[in-house]
Parts: sequence; C-alpha cells; structure tokens
Amino acid sequence: MKVQSNTSKFYIPQLKLVSGDKLDGVEIAYTTNGNLSENGDNAILVFHALTGSHMLAGQFAKKDNPDIPWNEELETGWWDDFVGPNKIIDTNKYFVVCANYIGGCYGSTGPNSNDPTTKESYGYNFPSIYFKDIEVSQKLLLDHLGVKSLEAVIGPSIGGLMALEFCTLYPNFVNKFISISSGYKLSTIQLLHNLEQAYILNLSKDSKERKQEYLSLARMIAHKTYISLELLSKRAKNRSLYDDDLIEGFLDSPQESYMMHQGEKFVERFTPESYNSIIKGWQNFSLDTKSISNLKNIKTLVISVDSDVCFYPEEQIDFVNILNDNKVQNTYHMIQSTKGHDSFLLEPELFHEIIENFL
Repeated sequence: MKVQSNTSKFYIPQLKLVSGDKLDGVEIAYTTNGNLSENGDNAILVFHALTGSHMLAGQFAKKDNPDIPWNEELETGWWDDFVGPNKIIDTNKYFVVCANYIGGCYGSTGPNSNDPTTKESYGYNFPSIYFKDIEVSQKLLLDHLGVKSLEAVIGPSIGGLMALEFCTLYPNFVNKFISISSGYKLSTIQLLHNLEQAYILNLSKDSKERKQEYLSLARMIAHKTYISLELLSKRAKNRSLYDDDLIEGFLDSPQESYMMHQGEKFVERFTPESYNSIIKGWQNFSLDTKSISNLKNIKTLVISVDSDVCFYPEEQIDFVNILNDNKVQNTYHMIQSTKGHDSFLLEPELFHEIIENFL
C-alpha cells in the first residue's frame, strides 16, 4: 500500500527528449491522494492545464513550498472540489496522481532550475519540451509508485491533449480516458494565440526589467478565451482600479480593469520562461490520427462546454467523429454553462454525475 498526501519528488537521472537533447538530473514534483491497491490497479492520472500544477486537492502553504512562485490562488488545490473522499473522483476508491510538468515552475525541472553543467538557471536556454516528454516522465513516475494499470487518465484543456497521447503510447496500461474541454489537435486560433504570447514573452530576453509586464500581457491574451465574455462583464467591478494616465485613453471601463488585474495576479504565481516552455510544447503538439485506433479497448468520455472559446465544442465533436471512425467506444456530453472554458474549475456540480457514472 502507498499513501501520500504531501508533495513529493521523483528523480530521473537522465531523460532523452524528443528533440534529441538529454536532460540530466530531472525532478518531478507530484502529489497523490488516496491509497494504491495491493494489485496496483486503482490509480487515476490527472494531467493539469497550461498554468496548473501538481497541487490537485487539499490545502497548501507557501512555507512548505518556498522555492516556487506563489499567491493565494495556490492555497487550495485547483481541483479540490473534484478530488477527495466521497467527491466526484472518490479517493476512498481511487489512488489519484498529479504531477507538475517538466518545463513548469512548481517544483519540476524547468527553465528556472539550475543547469547541472553551468550551475546557473537555464532560463530561455532550457531544452524544448514536447508533450510526449512530459507523458514519458509521468509513466516513469507511475512505475516508481507501483502502479500496474490506470483505471483512468483524465485531462482538462491541454491536459486532455497529453492524456490522449498518453493513451496512444500506453494503450494496454489504461482502462478509461476522460477528455474535458480539449480535443486531439492544435486549432488555428490556438496556434495564433500561442504565437502572440511567445512573441511577447521572448521580448523579455532583452528586457529583463520588464519581463513581468510581458508575462502579464501574454496572460491577458490567453485569459479572454478562458471565461465567457458575458461572465467577464459580470465579474468586472463598476469602477476601474487604475488611473487613466497609465494608458492614456484606456482603462476607463471595468472590463479593461478586470483584465489588467488578471494579468497582474498571474505574474505572482508563474514565470515567463516556464510559460514560454509549455506554450512551445503545445505549439509543437501533433498527433498522428491513425494512433487514435490504439484506444479501441479504452472506454472514452468526451465533455464539451457550450460557451468554451478556448477549445470550441466543434473541436470535441470533430474528435468524437475521429473516435467513431476508429471504432473507439465513447460517450459524449455537452454541458450548458455561462462560465466558458474555466467551467471545469468552477462548476463541479455540472460534471459530478457525468464523471461519476462513467467511472
């Protein structure tokens, strides 16, 4: 039996990357919730979203995580409403694993780690990470934990892309797959949004004193796709928090103020180098659709949110058609919500019955 409730580290002496580079002394920060069965067959692996972390469920404190960027948003696990005893993913039954991605900034090896050769931070010289590198590293983690098979792999947003590719790589290791507000490929709008953000982030290479501003702006570009514009308007306060001379002629409206505030909050808990690394991995994601046939023995659940403008519902419907073409047993649900892409973070009640019945 393995029981783990706090953040732990898994070490990989050397990891050969898709790019051909080798990464030495790799650390993977992870959490587990629940008990692994004696047969090692009750585990669920959760892939997090772009700026998520391994801190999946429960309470966390800065004092226990002194070496990572931090604000109050990290004090409660990002899926705490979903994962735990008697919750949607019931840890009385399942052993739930979530790991921070290589390239991230929450304890796994990434751009802000020290290069063993130079003893200095990698920064923007960190090797290019593909999603497949992340998936391989997490399979090594599962082997280390004694997991013999996965009851399910779950991924929201870009985590859904990694969960899908993981299933194509290890089809005999997985029983079920849940894709939430995700898809099977990079869309044109995602490609362009990623380009815009990467362009801004790379400006910080030559302007270190303004790198927080560049990160804030990159986040604003992305954030408008995470919640519906209707919800954005409702959340915005009646007044602007900013002086009108900050950007002359702008920032008078509550919507502008809201978006500026989101960008400023984000820089407290993330780094531009890691943001760039993960976006680059997303930009390079390319799955051979023929490999989806590997899911023939994996029961698949696809969930859409009707107001999602990051991964549009049409993308999930297209994915379902690909699954059907490859004779993959699947179930599809469209959730009605005003909260857009972030519904999977904000509205557990809409997902409860769908996920619980599938599992």
